[in-house]
Amino acid sequence: MTTADLIGIFGVVCYQIAYGGMQLGFLQREDRSYLILNLFGPCCLLYSLFFHFNLAAAVSQALWVVWSCLGVAKMELARRQAQSSLPGG
Repeated sequence: MTTADLIGIFGVVCYQIAYGGMQLGFLQREDRSYLILNLFGPCCLLYSLFFHFNLAAAVSQALWVVWSCLGVAKMELARRQAQSSLPGG
């Protein structure tokens, strides 16, 4: 097993922790941990795909990164808006 394989497997573990954590109620969709795991997972898998390329998997992971980045940006925007609406904010 190569380093790229191990990093790819780590990415799968990130996905599973995020999904399992949400299904079991340990994580919520708005939790930063959930979003970061869903961003880190495909990044690890994309890294492994540089060494063992598969077009369908690469497209899937790239889209997952896009959706995850949008989720992180949406969460950050909501946090900033909430802070600015506070008295003295």
